[in-house]
Amino acid sequence: MHGLHFVTGKGGVGTSTIAAAIAITAAARGARTLAIELGQPGGLSRMLRGHAAITIDCYEGAAALAEYLARKVRLGRLVRAVTQHPLYDAFVGAAPGLRELMAIGKIRDAFVLQDRWDVVVVDAGASGHALEHLRMPAAAEDAFDGGRVHREAAVNAALLRDRARVAIHVVATPEEMPLREAAQTIGALRALDLATGALFANQCAVPPPPGVDDAIARISDPLVAAPLRAARSWAWIQEEGLAAVERELGVIAVRLPKIRGADPARALAPIVAEAVC
Repeated sequence: MHGLHFVTGKGGVGTSTIAAAIAITAAARGARTLAIELGQPGGLSRMLRGHAAITIDCYEGAAALAEYLARKVRLGRLVRAVTQHPLYDAFVGAAPGLRELMAIGKIRDAFVLQDRWDVVVVDAGASGHALEHLRMPAAAEDAFDGGRVHREAAVNAALLRDRARVAIHVVATPEEMPLREAAQTIGALRALDLATGALFANQCAVPPPPGVDDAIARISDPLVAAPLRAARSWAWIQEEGLAAVERELGVIAVRLPKIRGADPARALAPIVAEAVC
């Protein structure tokens, strides 16, 4: 199993569920597991609340920079004065890419330097938000010829390219827009030479059994046959869309069923485990 997992996809497709399932899988195997949300606490924190074996954290840009100043720049007592200055938040928000660069650096610190975690799972949120974070280390490495920023960016960029340690998973539901965004995201990850992981197709309809069309044809009551035909048509449309994306990308999507219940992450964990372990 990789040590560092990022999970992203179009909003609403279940990235938090898949990230939680990966974290549950890792913890069940005895790994010291940290689950991170990039931003304010949300779905991942709610799903993993109560899982005693998993530590949950949220990385927000200003807080990440404050920790960076304390750990890396060694400002000592000046850190508190700097981070509480009225212009601090404005500076972090205005500096291009700084928020994203520091968040990735903080993730690397947790995974590589602190020696506390065997597995780190990052719910990176929507694709655009995630790509802003994931492309920033390489961009900063190219933008700065030398110095501390260049060195930090270079090691973070190298980590995100390390396919032996890192996997960046993309989630979609089997519908046209989420699948198209997933294909574009995977294309962007490949163009950046990042450690692309699995494509998860979430909330898939159960495939119909063999001979279902003949069985429906023998049903004389149209009120019974019509919804069965509709369900069969949806399953066919779903599979056609998935197959097209698989051909385009040269991958096999991990198909995950729609789960009804209070803990979908735990229910999906055995299937997710086969893809990430």
